[in-house]
Amino acid sequence: MKPFDCRIIEADNTFYAGKMLSLIVPAVDGEYGVLAMHQNVVVAIIPGTLKFQDEEGEWHDAIVSDGMMRIEDGDVLILVDSAEWPYEIDASRIKAKEAAAREAMLQKKSVREYTLAESSLKRAIARMKYFDSINN
Repeated sequence: MKPFDCRIIEADNTFYAGKMLSLIVPAVDGEYGVLAMHQNVVVAIIPGTLKFQDEEGEWHDAIVSDGMMRIEDGDVLILVDSAEWPYEIDASRIKAKEAAAREAMLQKKSVREYTLAESSLKRAIARMKYFDSINN
């Protein structure tokens, strides 16, 4: 397989930059796969597990939040609010954030606050799904 360049950028830093052989992102209508020489496209990313195969053929997982992926002339750029490696996941912290997000959604203070709480809840659920899948 031929490698391609990819950058994964979260809100405050570059999460990953390097060559990949294969990439799978969580998208609105399912998982979206990318290989070298992919056509130009923009894809909406939803909270979930992003998977990629590095140049050595090793697969890696990352938990990502809402964002977008742009493929242009063979270069892949992924912009997400947050991204983290599986070893960074703390189950008790996730459960606390999920409970806080659910409570904030029930408060219904404003549309903006509800939307932010909903986004936080989706991220917590995606992280918990991944955590449960590797521990069961």
